Amino acid sequence: MSPINNSILLEQLMRNMPDNIFFKDLDSKFIMVNTANVHRLGFENEDEVIGKDDFDLFEERFARAAREDEQRVMETGQSMDRKEERVSWPDGSVTWVTSTKVPLRDKDGDVVGLIGIGRDISEIKEKELELEEANRMLSEVNRKLSEVNEQISEDLRMAARLQQTFLPRTYPEFFSDDETPLLDFHHYYEAITEVGGDFCSAHKLSDTKAGLLICDVMGHGARAALITSMVKTIADNLSKHTESPGEFLTEMNHQLHPLLQTEEAFIFATACYLTINTETGVLEGAMAGHTVPFIIKPMDEKVTVLDSAEEHSGPALAVTPDHDYQTFSIKLSAGDKILMYTDGICEAMNADQREFGVDYLRESIQESCKLPLKNLLPSIVETVRKYSHGQKMGDDICLLAFTLNGLK
Repeated sequence: MSPINNSILLEQLMRNMPDNIFFKDLDSKFIMVNTANVHRLGFENEDEVIGKDDFDLFEERFARAAREDEQRVMETGQSMDRKEERVSWPDGSVTWVTSTKVPLRDKDGDVVGLIGIGRDISEIKEKELELEEANRMLSEVNRKLSEVNEQISEDLRMAARLQQTFLPRTYPEFFSDDETPLLDFHHYYEAITEVGGDFCSAHKLSDTKAGLLICDVMGHGARAALITSMVKTIADNLSKHTESPGEFLTEMNHQLHPLLQTEEAFIFATACYLTINTETGVLEGAMAGHTVPFIIKPMDEKVTVLDSAEEHSGPALAVTPDHDYQTFSIKLSAGDKILMYTDGICEAMNADQREFGVDYLRESIQESCKLPLKNLLPSIVETVRKYSHGQKMGDDICLLAFTLNGLK
């Protein structure tokens, strides 16, 4: 095979290489340009480019920066490897290239110019810039979402603080002739989010009678919490005018139904309303689809559900518009306790995905039934936590209880 002349190799390179190849003298003027570069510069042949410099072909700012790079390469003898450059053309168009520039040396090793290779990366760069802009916009969206989320979180924290004011801060007081409290009250509340749908309240209906309401709104979060505020407003008003538990829930249902039943949503709330007469010991109540309260007799160490309540239970509030809720009645003895609760405490799951349940709740109450209410309710909750091995509760929890210490 005959040797190939170096000039032929160079000619083939300059004619066929798609990258822009050029040679320049010490004044940064073109002395040789490959075919691809000639056409990229807008000329027909190499002779039209020879002798020109970048100031003749490009926008001045780019030409000045390119000349500074080339002079530095020729003065220092150090190459410039694949520098990314934004090329501005006289017609206003812009392209992007990576430029490699190396010193051109004579046979004695002296620098007599430079060799440059430019590769057009405009398409890649455009995609890169589009991606950067998309990331910038996404970052801005995320920043705004973060601000919105923080505002929502702050609003929920404020709502949670407000909702806490719905719960009893003081209880009705009733005293015997020797100033002994006839009733002791206690409640426990825990929402699985900042705000929840469980609610309880206690009202003084007369000098001898107290009313207790516990309510569980369907769902969780802000919507359920908003409905509890409606329930509180209605309950506060009804407690001033209605002592009969059946009438109380009937009227509450009548007012809630048009508010909760709309074309967009089906929402309901369960409720239990009890009254206790400190003069007679008579407990009256009405049920709207709610969990049945427990009656606790510490002296007998006996805990049972209020059978009368279960027998007279009506549908949840806001399900039907005109239901007539019935009142049940039983007689309590001194020392008896009544525990009302929402179903969240029974729905706690253990590792085997088995619910805590009503039966286990009754057993837990019985084990601690002689404790005062302020200790009994936390004890029940702690038993549930141990059962669920510390897992987060799946629903809100609310407990409301009272002890009848004696009669007036």
